[in-house]
Amino acid sequence: MQTLSSILKFAAATLFRKYEALRLKNLIARGLIIGKNVYINKNVLFDSSHPYLIEIQDNCRISADVRFLAHDATTFHKIGVTRVAKVRILEGTFIGTCAIILPGVTIGPNALIAAGSVVNRDIGEDMCAAGNPARPYGKFSELLGRYCKEVSQEKLFDIQAYDEGKLTVEEIRRLCDLHGTVFFKGLHKFDPHYINCDLAALEQQHRNALEKLWCIKASLSRDLSETDKVEEGGTQL
Repeated sequence: MQTLSSILKFAAATLFRKYEALRLKNLIARGLIIGKNVYINKNVLFDSSHPYLIEIQDNCRISADVRFLAHDATTFHKIGVTRVAKVRILEGTFIGTCAIILPGVTIGPNALIAAGSVVNRDIGEDMCAAGNPARPYGKFSELLGRYCKEVSQEKLFDIQAYDEGKLTVEEIRRLCDLHGTVFFKGLHKFDPHYINCDLAALEQQHRNALEKLWCIKASLSRDLSETDKVEEGGTQL
């Protein structure tokens, strides 16, 4: 039986999601550009004075509490002018939580901005950047490659199993102790943060990507096995 506290929490969360949806709809009506298959988490702030100068292209993911600023009033109290410039987040880019994106910045395509970064200059294609001010430190494609090597069947779990309580907090802790790192796959049953997205198509895309990864890993495993057999045979001659 639900307690009054849980009912109130659910009601508050529902109202907040509706507020966020209406706020984003208003910003889009005022010129904010949002592409297809974009994920915008909670508490993301788009410059309310100049939303028409901000563009988020297709397949981008914006984490919670990110700030996008299209104007800079640093000089206003001295000389009475405010700097205004576009902010463009190009296709396939990931912006980590609490990052601040300043006016005049273009990021991507397929770039990563680490959590807490302050971005005051362009970050190019396939770059990872971090810090205040943010500076490139590696390639996004190489980072993804390292993570792909870490993913394995025994470390991979369905996010909906967690949502439904089938995978408990205690079990996740145990698995992290055992493996160091674990991975979740799939989408939450209810996630209001996707914008202009075909969720069924996205899920199929993710399934296809995992199947491809398993095939690559299986092929590499067979190649290594054959190499070991050849080397063993050579040592016996």
